[in-house]
Amino acid sequence: MKNNNQWYKENISRNMKENESKAKQQIKYEKANKKTAENRIRLVTALIIILIFLVFLIFFYKPNSIDILEELKKTFTNLEILMLAIIVSSIVIINLVVKDKRNLSNLLKIVLAFNIVVLIVSFFIEFNLNKTYNSKEEFERLYDTKIENKSDKKYVDIWQSLINMNLKTKTEKEVFIDENMTQFTYFRIRIYLIFILYVITLMINTYEISKIDKSIKGQEILAKDDKILNKDI
Repeated sequence: MKNNNQWYKENISRNMKENESKAKQQIKYEKANKKTAENRIRLVTALIIILIFLVFLIFFYKPNSIDILEELKKTFTNLEILMLAIIVSSIVIINLVVKDKRNLSNLLKIVLAFNIVVLIVSFFIEFNLNKTYNSKEEFERLYDTKIENKSDKKYVDIWQSLINMNLKTKTEKEVFIDENMTQFTYFRIRIYLIFILYVITLMINTYEISKIDKSIKGQEILAKDDKILNKDI
């Protein structure tokens, strides 16, 4: 009889400890879930700030009137901004719509992979543009073949802009080369700012994925402990 009473006491004591441990784990992961929700709010806020900065890059850029590569640079820049806007918007929408953590993590990983691919391709294109155009010799060639020949209305407009400038110490050709070199430098600065936004977005997305996966793993451990506890009971 004493042995039975002792067994019951030990069993009750063990169950109480297990329940206490389970309650602590539950509180811990509830706090983790709350923190995850707060992180998602901060993430969405940060991404909205990035979108606002992209709008600033679009509407506050004014090309020079003698920028011979204006259309090329505008097309590439707008494409980069569009791709980044799609990535950022996708992350924001996924966070607002998807509630299941596993689905959320999987979708964010797809966006992350797309982000990496776009960034690599963009670097490759920028590298080739820089290699092709970022030299005085190239702009001198463009002046000789395009501006002087006036083979297109666009080039006639550039030539007219050069004529209207108050040139004192430089020739029209020298001004054309210097201005286009400067404009190409500004273009590269804008592109690298966009690249930085790509990297920031990538880092934010990676951080959120790691937090979500950690939360999923914690819930799986808790569920496993519940099964063991129920089996013992």
